Amino acid sequence: MKLTIQKNEITDVLSRIQGIVGRKTSLAITENVLIKASEDEIILSVTDLETGFEGNYPAVVEAPGVIAVNARKFYDIVKMFPTDYINIEELDNRWIEISSENVEYHLVGMNPDDFPDIPKVEDINFFTINSEFFKKMIEKSIIISVAGDEKREHMIGVNLERISENKEQIIRMVSTDIKRLSMVDYLCDDTSNFNKGDNIIIPKKGLAEVHKFLETEGSVDLGVKANHFIVKKDNETIIINLLEGEFPQYHDLLTIDDSFDVVFDKNLLLMMLKRMAIITSEEYRGVVFHLENNELTIRATNPNIGESKEKINILFEREVVEAAFNPRYFIEALNYIETEKVFLNIKNGESPCIVRSGKDAVYLNIIMPMKI
Repeated sequence: MKLTIQKNEITDVLSRIQGIVGRKTSLAITENVLIKASEDEIILSVTDLETGFEGNYPAVVEAPGVIAVNARKFYDIVKMFPTDYINIEELDNRWIEISSENVEYHLVGMNPDDFPDIPKVEDINFFTINSEFFKKMIEKSIIISVAGDEKREHMIGVNLERISENKEQIIRMVSTDIKRLSMVDYLCDDTSNFNKGDNIIIPKKGLAEVHKFLETEGSVDLGVKANHFIVKKDNETIIINLLEGEFPQYHDLLTIDDSFDVVFDKNLLLMMLKRMAIITSEEYRGVVFHLENNELTIRATNPNIGESKEKINILFEREVVEAAFNPRYFIEALNYIETEKVFLNIKNGESPCIVRSGKDAVYLNIIMPMKI
């Protein structure tokens, strides 16, 4: 194999794939990027056995071929390369030369035949979604993370649903760690090629890699085939193995009685909670919300650190409500709400609190109370 590539054609993609090649697997070759050269392009492929990526990029190919080279070292070389054009040539015994007129590297490659196959998924009914909105959907879903040794599908995955109801076509993503739930909807238009299908559970770590490849402009195609979730851009494709299992039934939680809504200035509430969170720790995570006589009082007590209390005026003219919550959950939810006002639907000290931007919000969080 012998080819010449422009540095700026592959630097960004080599940076973005580091999360995939950096995961430890049972095969050492998954730390490599597979480079296949033919005609006037190269195909870069990586996999961690659960998430696979392929991308096509222009190149001047003198001799076609396939090599496998350490992805981390290859990226470091390309990133620091002093010229705009980079020559890549396979030598004897799988040595790989990366050079220009004045710079020369030699890396030891691996046998490309040992590289795991990335599934070739065909005949997919793709549906289209705004790339920036999908990027935000992923952000809002994967903020709910769990411990590294957690194996339950509904904890390490995001539930994706395709819903058709009330003349609306909705792509919904739901994530939970049992203590809270995040739900975000995307309303499809006539150009989306929406197709209804079974719910699927997508690994959060796979979605985190997809997030790196999404732009803030244009659209992206999504598809489901067998046990794979496929994300396709113009010249790049990511294929994620789906998780098997059942996602918890959460739909009853979406029946919201808006008579329990309390409206807050988002930034005022956010900064108040951040100040209260200073006193919390791993052992003492909760703060107490006390709502009474048009006033919210939040207090935090930590015998190892100290205590704090703060009040703000609100519109609240019903029976006293006192409940304890983890302030970090509210802070993370509020960071993704873009409106100036935020609705907290809070019934009592035992019921979950629903955080949303309005009565017709496409994004909401459900946060379970803690014991006082």
